[in-house]
Amino acid sequence: MTRPIHRTGFRMMTPLLAFLLFGCGGADEAGDNGNGKWNAASADREYQMIQAELKLSELEKPYLVLNLDTKQVRLKLKGAVVWEFPINIEQGDSDDLRSFVDRFHDGRKLVRPITTTHLYAYKDQTPDSILTIISDVTKFNADLLQRELPARFELHWGDAVVMEIRTDVEGKPADKFKNTIVSVRHILQSPLGVSQITIKMDPVHAMTLYRVAHPGLPTIVQANKV
Repeated sequence: MTRPIHRTGFRMMTPLLAFLLFGCGGADEAGDNGNGKWNAASADREYQMIQAELKLSELEKPYLVLNLDTKQVRLKLKGAVVWEFPINIEQGDSDDLRSFVDRFHDGRKLVRPITTTHLYAYKDQTPDSILTIISDVTKFNADLLQRELPARFELHWGDAVVMEIRTDVEGKPADKFKNTIVSVRHILQSPLGVSQITIKMDPVHAMTLYRVAHPGLPTIVQANKV
């Protein structure tokens, strides 16, 4: 577990990181764009990403960081890692991943809030101990939290940007009619189609992500080497 980063420390790190990004050429990974060569545009994007996360770290609410380079998803609060889960990108070649990242960052949008979520299938199995942990982080009453262990669900960020999460759970459909409506909406909502990636997660990790990924949760996608 990464140690919490105090907000002041995070703020003091920013000038130093800027120097490393722009003053050290290709000596570091920053700005190399995954090919070992210095790339000013990539370095500028990384610096802007640092600034965006700095602003999020000053808020009194959690935010999500999806890192496609390290294949991790993190829930952070005030710059500190609350949870860190590994992910496996199950579907999508490099073009699909690039399309997802480009659509997410369309118009230089570095941060997008989750607009909607959709649970396709689930299994009735969530221990009270897990609900208590989730309640402590989200500040929701544990008695009001749903107890389904997700088999498959989606996170949406608007502009037809979608991440599908699958687990090994053999669940039952949450709502067959609504599942069909959501699938059809994917086809109709964007003339360019849906930019989607599919990842696979451990069921308990996926359940935690589903519980905290409520509409409005700010999200950052990091993908410098995709």
